[in-house]
Amino acid sequence: MKKILLSLSVLFSLNCFSQAITVNTTKYSVPQLVNSVLINSPCVSATNITSRTGTDFGSSNGIGYFQSTNPNFPMKSGVILSTGNVVNAVGPNTSFLGDGNSDWLGDTDLESALSRSRISMRSANATVLEFDFTPISPSFSFDFLFASEEYGNYQCQFSDAFAFLLTNTLTGVTTNLAVVPNTDKPISVITIRDFLYNSSCPSENE
Repeated sequence: MKKILLSLSVLFSLNCFSQAITVNTTKYSVPQLVNSVLINSPCVSATNITSRTGTDFGSSNGIGYFQSTNPNFPMKSGVILSTGNVVNAVGPNTSFLGDGNSDWLGDTDLESALSRSRISMRSANATVLEFDFTPISPSFSFDFLFASEEYGNYQCQFSDAFAFLLTNTLTGVTTNLAVVPNTDKPISVITIRDFLYNSSCPSENE
């Protein structure tokens, strides 16, 4: 089997659902989040697990475990990554959240994924999760939910973004699996937005 490097680079805040989830930053270590929550298979185990978030730069923790507390929330549980303090994702969000200091670096792999679709950005406050795994099947799937503090405020000026980067370590080819359905556009505020919430720019894949 080919060995694959999975890079999960996220710049987003999950704050749009009022108290739909709980967030815990101590229940699982980062390796446990990858193997027990994200992969969650007795047949596959990740190695070389690394992460980078705000706590590496004297800022807030952007990695945690979430559970749904609302039957209408689309996911039961999973890994949550944020550009700010991940516990703020619980909500309710009644004011602008901008936590995360200026020392918290961005991610060049995320910037490259967006630049291939002509979205230029200088990222900051990136939460990154990376690991190696050897798949036992030629196909696999994952579910994710993207949300942003920029919707309704700055969706025309800035671009929170999400990339799920799969690298074949034998060929070096990297593919971004997180794209707008039926396109090759990456997931971002620029590629998914609604004119109704900010009339300064047109809708994109609303």
